[in-house]
Amino acid sequence: MMRGIAMTLALLATTTSFTSANTVLMDASGVKQIPSVSTSNGLVAVISSPGTPSLLTSSSDILAVDDAGIISCRGATLSTTSPSERTSLASTSLVAGAVVVDGITDGDIETGLSGTRHARTLTALFRARIVSGEETKQTLMLGVLGAVDESVESDLKSEVASIFEAAAVGTESTLESSYDVQIVSIESEADARQVMSAASEVARASAQDSTLSAVFSDAQNKIRDSGVTSEALDPPQVAQAFLTCRQAYAKEARTARAKIAAWKGRVARGLVVDGFGSEAEGLLRRALDGFDTESLASAGLPAVAPHRLELRNELQSLVETSVRELFALQITNLEKSTLKKFQNQLLKKADLETAYDEHAASMRSSAFAFDTAVTGLEVRSLGLTKEKANLEMSGKLNDALQTFPDSPAAQIRRTKQVAKTTSKEKKPGERSIDLGLDLVAMIRPDGFGSFQGFAGYQLGGNSITVGVHNDADDPQVISQFGGVRPPLLRVQPKLRVDMEM
Repeated sequence: MMRGIAMTLALLATTTSFTSANTVLMDASGVKQIPSVSTSNGLVAVISSPGTPSLLTSSSDILAVDDAGIISCRGATLSTTSPSERTSLASTSLVAGAVVVDGITDGDIETGLSGTRHARTLTALFRARIVSGEETKQTLMLGVLGAVDESVESDLKSEVASIFEAAAVGTESTLESSYDVQIVSIESEADARQVMSAASEVARASAQDSTLSAVFSDAQNKIRDSGVTSEALDPPQVAQAFLTCRQAYAKEARTARAKIAAWKGRVARGLVVDGFGSEAEGLLRRALDGFDTESLASAGLPAVAPHRLELRNELQSLVETSVRELFALQITNLEKSTLKKFQNQLLKKADLETAYDEHAASMRSSAFAFDTAVTGLEVRSLGLTKEKANLEMSGKLNDALQTFPDSPAAQIRRTKQVAKTTSKEKKPGERSIDLGLDLVAMIRPDGFGSFQGFAGYQLGGNSITVGVHNDADDPQVISQFGGVRPPLLRVQPKLRVDMEM
């Protein structure tokens, strides 16, 4: 505080004007006669802060210019801003090659720009160029009446970005493409001269070979056509409300994405999320409730309410879209696992040809297990129910039952049964000892069980059966092997001795 008082006293004692023979361009009554001053050397605008001494200008006029092309413009205040003041800020934003916003104090930095008069000044400057469609990049210098370190510079640039985003709502304009923001320290006359020299150099590089009257006339036409000054500047609380809505959206969206990512990781492994239905409804409810709670105050501001509603809809769409995708993926996982278990049950039946009733019972059991699992996935608030999935699953189970007798697995099983029966046929009373070697090989490459096949060959009492099933990554298979992947090739030899006495 003492540092701020000392700085103010120093400014009051050493205020130096960089303008001479100021010509008033605009006062409370409106635009005055604009002189035909050449703009070939570029135009630099100094935006002073009412009530704060400046080392850059001593002018207190709404808008004035000196013979060197230095424009002095009075910044906004926290009270009502007149149409002339709004027009002067908009005009300055459009005609200047470099703009210096002066008068940022330590107190402004401590409280944050969004709650100060500077927020309204910057809003007016930004809005004029955004609405008018200016595409050239402008240099914007923020003059701090004190030392500037990395922390101060980072904080101020962040706040300027937030104010720009609030002014650019509904457009595709970005701060990076519109402005080169610089934070400068103005503690002495030497600092002031250095800042003005740098600003003049930048303005000279983008100067137009025209006159002040011509460029101001063009700016006035753009302002009149766009209507940018027809509304009062947003007060600080409106800018803060925009920022609050965006922060609330970012917070809730980040939390929701983290939860959804964890679910997607589990589903990608062929599993389902336990209690997915209730968890998904809770996630959606918490996200929207959290956003509503943090941005509730903004709902009463007409300028912010549409933007708040748009962000809320985006948040809701983000969660709902992800939940719908996860629901569909888990249904697919359940269908695959149910069909696989059903086929395994069919292979275990003693008689492949005449056990239709038992097969039908297995189908009903599989359908019931599927229905139970899908019930836990339902998200009824989003219309994600089990009826359609159950109907489709019943059709797939029925198709699997009808095609099972002709499947490769059933044919191999049938061949082995026939071979086993014929190998035992001996004449009554005949004694014999038969030896046979059965080799069973199983190849299990990477995969989740989407492909399987079997082949067999029998020669006399010997047989060989080879199967291929890409289920090495299936969590159920891994659990059967104690948490490790099954071997790629597994061979089981069996010596068979048939004795008949």
